[in-house]
Amino acid sequence: MNRNELFDKLLKHLCENKDGFWGLISTSEQYFNITDEILIESIVDEMIERDWVKESNYDKFSVMIKYDGQQVYHKYGSYSSFLRDLKKSNNKELVQKSTDRKLNNISKISAILFGFSSIILSYYKIIDDKKISNQKTEIIELNKTIDSLKTELKKQSTTPKIKNESDTTKTKEL
Repeated sequence: MNRNELFDKLLKHLCENKDGFWGLISTSEQYFNITDEILIESIVDEMIERDWVKESNYDKFSVMIKYDGQQVYHKYGSYSSFLRDLKKSNNKELVQKSTDRKLNNISKISAILFGFSSIILSYYKIIDDKKISNQKTEIIELNKTIDSLKTELKKQSTTPKIKNESDTTKTKEL
């Protein structure tokens, strides 16, 4: 009989006889024909570690099932089923941790890409702002040039033309 089978039988025996302390060495010998004290000790140690049993003050191998131990037996039916469920939950936990790590990495990459794109966009905004500023300055200069040309044109249209002497001689002969 392997460890899990003996564990199942001892857990079932303790749940069915929950009113007192049971010496698991004598119980294993009497009911299951198992005399391997090292095997029994490992089972008792695990039951105590998981807080499923209360050990006697006089003998480590003399235990009584606790409420938590009864609940495990009623929920899973056996130690083997408990181990399978524990393994599944550990696998789920590992998958969840892996997924969390991947999502964390994706969010870090996204933050880096967002930062780079923000830098690039702000760089282009600065360049555009400089272009706009230069264009505004150029427009102001062009407006000044236009104003000066208008002023010069006005001056030319309001001042009388001075006639050349050649023009005056032509008119006199006529």
